[in-house]
Amino acid sequence: MRSPRISLQQLRALVAVDDEGGFRRAAERLNTSQSAVSRTIQTLEAELGVPVFERSARGVKPSSVGFKLLQYARTIVGNLDDISIKALTAIRGEVGQLRIAYNEISIHTFLPKVLARFYKLYPGVDLRLSSQGTSEMAPENTPGTISSGEVDIGFLVGPIVDSDLEQFHLFEDQMVMVSAKCHPLARKRSVSAFDLKNEHVLLWSSESWQIYTRRINNICREAGFLPRPSIMMQDNDSALALVEENIGIILIPRSVAAMYADRVAAVPLRNNPEPFHIFAAWRKDNTAPVLRNFIRVVTGEES
Repeated sequence: MRSPRISLQQLRALVAVDDEGGFRRAAERLNTSQSAVSRTIQTLEAELGVPVFERSARGVKPSSVGFKLLQYARTIVGNLDDISIKALTAIRGEVGQLRIAYNEISIHTFLPKVLARFYKLYPGVDLRLSSQGTSEMAPENTPGTISSGEVDIGFLVGPIVDSDLEQFHLFEDQMVMVSAKCHPLARKRSVSAFDLKNEHVLLWSSESWQIYTRRINNICREAGFLPRPSIMMQDNDSALALVEENIGIILIPRSVAAMYADRVAAVPLRNNPEPFHIFAAWRKDNTAPVLRNFIRVVTGEES
């Protein structure tokens, strides 16, 4: 005996007729003609060999077979509609997960506002944030967390030499000298690298901060000296604690120094040869709709 072949169209018509209490209103709901709905139900009944509706002058109501079939039909149609909605929202980039790596400059400047704007537009997207240095996200000679796919997009110091990555320039940040408020240099409007020759310039030992150390060494080298690495630190909080006690000075981006303005003094560096250029970078072949939506927010195409 051949099993009945029931189509999704027939199940949708079955549910619509029962919900609306008749063929005319079911046709309006399904955006089709009454005769088309009637034919669909008749085809279903022919396939089953029994009526699914009992028809009378007062309207239609499910038969015993129709009542049973409706229970399955509602589950199937409901699940399919739910799947369709979820698939559509995924295609539109309205749901999913986005992995974002950021450096200290970006989190202290534009990134919080970008994240707030994106989250308002796409509240169904899960954001996974991780603090990383530029040397982690895009090292010079080996794959970093962006090119390897560990993160979807990174905010870092660039430009980046990696043909697999797309990058977008956001802004530049100047280096400043940071000292204790009681330090003699703190009273100056600006300082030159030569003014730092006899100062204890603190450096960082961790790999993620090496881009700072290289910039500082380059600036000091231009002035004819190199910092003494007698105290090496792991992070900015440690550095600022030492600076606050007048143990030494540091050279950091202006945006980072601004976060500690109540504790230390920040003085512009004259003839600053190497500003920090901040970029957003992502893999060229990452076409995830969630990422593309985020990029539009970052670049200002969607606000």
